[in-house]
Amino acid sequence: MYDVSQVVPHSGKMLLIDKVIDYKDDWLVSQITIKEDSMFCNNGSVPALVGIEYMAQSVAAFAGKNDKLNNKEVSIGLLLGTRKYVSSVSEFPVGSVLKIHVQQIYFENLGLGVFKCKIEGKNIFVEANINVYHPKDLSNLINNNE
Repeated sequence: MYDVSQVVPHSGKMLLIDKVIDYKDDWLVSQITIKEDSMFCNNGSVPALVGIEYMAQSVAAFAGKNDKLNNKEVSIGLLLGTRKYVSSVSEFPVGSVLKIHVQQIYFENLGLGVFKCKIEGKNIFVEANINVYHPKDLSNLINNNE
């Protein structure tokens, strides 16, 4: 199993998920425990909309895992948006252990992809589809916009 810091290009406080639990060819499960010092935690909870970023970082872990398996350097991807974000709660309380499931449902050679995602915890269920862009070379995209 990969250490999350090996497969997600975020670092420091912006690395929001704690660990990768399991994965196969087209899916990955990660986990986070909400703590008082978790990023975005205020008055004992994290807003449930932050779940989009938990999903996105889990997709990043999925892509990073694939990079590692193919002996490539972990690369950066972009969250383009979400559709049908539905949550059973408005916040994730401190102490919540959340499992984030991401499954690739579409990915094309130019780097556009769609993932079916869900977050599960005690009395917590969130689901959404997220759209991502994982170009082969992000530096070309950035340099062309200068």
